[in-house]
Amino acid sequence: KQWYQRRVRVPENTGDWSDRATSIPGWNVVVYPQPGDVIAYNGLPAIVVSQNTSVTVLEGVVKESNWGFKLGHENAVVRRFVPKNIGPVSVVGPKRVRFSQRDADTASQ
Repeated sequence: KQWYQRRVRVPENTGDWSDRATSIPGWNVVVYPQPGDVIAYNGLPAIVVSQNTSVTVLEGVVKESNWGFKLGHENAVVRRFVPKNIGPVSVVGPKRVRFSQRDADTASQ
């Protein structure tokens, strides 16, 4: 058997998760959130854990809240991982995502 690798572009920054126009391989934009989905609003992604509840990192601390479901977050983008046809990949892009102070300030609003 011959093995191959495909190069896949990963999100450059956390803002890509909340931009519907950004294509993230393996992650489809969906309408109805389910546990395990990523919900992102204003550049801050979170993982959906139950109805109206998500987990995110704010100021270096993992927090459970209603991020992405709050009043005013109606335009949050929800993505679901669908591993169909991805195959072996090598990651192209940043190896570490850092949250800026602006992201932390925005999340607390």
